[in-house]
Order: sequence, then structure tokens, then C-alpha cells
Amino acid sequence: MIRSLLMACLLAVGVGQIAGATGTHVKAWLGQALLERAWSRAGRSDEPEMPWPGAVSHPIARIEVPALNVDRLVLKGAETPVLAWGPGMEVGPKGHRLIAAHRDTHFNFLKDLKGGDRVKLALADGRIEHWAVAQRSVVDSRRFGLNLAASGDRMSWVTCWPFNAIEPGGPLRLLVTLHRTSSPDDEQAGRGLEL
Repeated sequence: MIRSLLMACLLAVGVGQIAGATGTHVKAWLGQALLERAWSRAGRSDEPEMPWPGAVSHPIARIEVPALNVDRLVLKGAETPVLAWGPGMEVGPKGHRLIAAHRDTHFNFLKDLKGGDRVKLALADGRIEHWAVAQRSVVDSRRFGLNLAASGDRMSWVTCWPFNAIEPGGPLRLLVTLHRTSSPDDEQAGRGLEL
């Protein structure tokens, strides 16, 4: 009897752990599917298109990295509740774009991103911007602050580091700096950009 009760308890704990670990991945997948529907309706009015009733954010952009076959919708804001559903973006006063996402879901592809890789950023109003990866660096979030007031010719992507960390939320971050280009084939794309 005690053995059966102990086995049932261990099984319940195991199922709970698996459900907790996969919950973020399910939200990430489901969120992108629901956001896709809202994105297809975005730009038709001045009001943001909410993906579902009570949603914490809405899609404002789409990033594409052709070399890695990546296509992600980006939400407004970079707060923790937003990042459960997709990458989140903040825009500084001079146009510097900061996009943050979780390392184990939406920004997992950053581990394969290389200098010079091209990126297309489609905005909800229909504008298309072309970018190239200029620099990758690992920074300590306790000592490094990102300058959101930097030039609009810069975009920064941030995620936790390392990708294979057992516990999430450590102090290290992978910072990817991108430089705006005039076209997808711009010869200056990907050249070093100072932080």
C-alpha cells in the first residue's frame, strides 16, 4: 500500500514537472499561431489588433532570417508576460529597436546566427527594413546597460546565455547587434558596429 502510494506520488510529481517544462513551449507555439491571425488583420485600422480577448500585447512586426529559415512575429513590449508568447520589442526615442525573447523558444535560433546574416523586419504599417548582423557578444546584465537612446540605425536582440543552461534567468545575456542596410544586398551590411 505504501509502495503504491509512493509510486503514485512520484508519478504525479513527474507529470507535473513535465507539464511545467513543456508549458512555455506550448504557449510559444500556440501564441505564434494566434498572433499570425492578428498580424494578417493588422494595419487595416489605427487600433491594435489583439490576438485573443485579454491578450497582454499584439503583433507589431515580423522578423525573417532567410539563411536560417526563421520567421517570427514580434509583440509590443519586452516584459516577461509578453515574452511567454513571442519576441517583444521596445523602440527608443531615436528609433533604436530592442527585441528580447527566450533562449529556449523564440530566440533559440540565435545560437546559429552569424555575422553578416541578413534580416528583414516587416512593420505593421507595411514598411520593410533590411538589417545585417554586425556583432555578437556575451554581456553581464549586472554590469551592462543597453542604451535604448542609441541611433535608429541599430537594432539589438537579447536573450539569456548560455543556451544550454540548466537554470534559466542567470545574469549573462547574448547581445546581437544589427546594422540597418539600404537593401538586402547592401555591401556594407554586417560590418562591425561599435557598442
